[in-house]
Formats: sequence, C-alpha cells, structure tokens
Amino acid sequence: MTLELGGNDPAIVLEDVDVRETAKAIFGNAFLNAGQVCLAVKRAYVHADIYDAMCAELATLAQAAIVGDGLEQGTQIGPIQNAAQYEKVKGFLDAARADGTIVAGGQAIERAGYFIAPTIVRDVTDGMKIVDEEQFGPILPVIKFDDVEDVVARANASDYGLGGSVWSANVERAAAIAARIESGQVWVNQHIAIGPHIPMAGFKQSGLGVEQAEEGLAEYSQLQVINIKR
Repeated sequence: MTLELGGNDPAIVLEDVDVRETAKAIFGNAFLNAGQVCLAVKRAYVHADIYDAMCAELATLAQAAIVGDGLEQGTQIGPIQNAAQYEKVKGFLDAARADGTIVAGGQAIERAGYFIAPTIVRDVTDGMKIVDEEQFGPILPVIKFDDVEDVVARANASDYGLGGSVWSANVERAAAIAARIESGQVWVNQHIAIGPHIPMAGFKQSGLGVEQAEEGLAEYSQLQVINIKR
C-alpha cells in the first residue's frame, strides 16, 4: 500500500531571478487546476529585494486570468471541485483578509458553481493559517525573506513534505538549497516536472511509499530473503 497525501509546497525565489518570467512560472504552478493539485505551489517565499516587484507581477497575472467553465474556449481557471471544499477555501479568504494584504482576487465569483477569483496575498508570514495550512484552492500567499538559512528553516517547519522548488539564475546555488528542503521532490527553476520514470514520494505527513519508476513498482513486490548457513 502507498499513500500520497497532502502538501504545503514551498517555492523559494532568490533575488537574482528574472521577475516577470519567474512570476509566470510560479503563477502557472500555483493555479493549475484552480490550485487543486497536491504538488502545486502553496506558498511562495520571495527575497526582500524583489518582493514588491514579484507581488505586483503575480497580481497582474491573477487579475488577467480568465475564470469559468472548463468547456468554454479560453478558460484558464475552473471551479472548486465540491461544495465542502468551496466553503473551506472561502474560510482561507477570510483568513487572508484578516492577516494579510490581498492584491488580487479575494472573493467568490457570483455565478452558478463554485468559483473563486485567483487570489494573491502579501504581507503574511509563518504562523498564519493562510501560510501554514494547505489551501487546495486558487490562493497563493507570498512571504518575504532576506536570509537563506532562515527561509530554509521556515520552508521545512511544516508537517508536510511533498514538493518544493528553488528559483535562481545560479543553478548550483539553487541546487544546494534544494538539497536541504525536506520534501520528496524538489525542483530547480521549475515545478511539477513529473513523469512515469521519476519516483514520487513524500516526507513526513505527505505520504507513505513511492509511486512511479522502478522504486514505485518495488512497493508492490514481495521481498523474500533466503539466509543460509554453510
């Protein structure tokens, strides 16, 4: 048996990135399937030097996103899957309004179905509901940091450890940071890069066992040891 469970996947964005291009990638990987993806970016830690610019770019993308029926041409973000999760996501919106600054979205869309406007929340930090818990909806909290040691500790201070990513113009620097993130899969300058040949596993409360690749097949095999004294 394997269990692939929840995640609160961090994206750590260093000060040397191309803000516009990185914002597009972060946005796409946070709001895929309206954020209802276990490996989606759930919290973005952005260096103080580019924090304001990154928040502005993410807000622009959120404001321009087309929310609607997935069967309609041009729709980019669909609905929440069920009524119970819809109410839960609205609770996260309440927490975002109380604890942070909403720079895009922040409300349910008045139409038939369970639609939430893609929401960017800034001026939040660890210890808040919107950061510490998995939203599983179209909400992205953006957290400021200025010290790598601190942000690694904050990224790891979670009961979850499914996915994560590090973004930098310096691949070697990013890879060194990625190796310290306590998640089953950590990407550099990308996110949710998965495939049937790549093992997928979770740390901590994000799951048991391995899916995909030879390691995943091994989970469904029966190991037997024959130990002979000669």
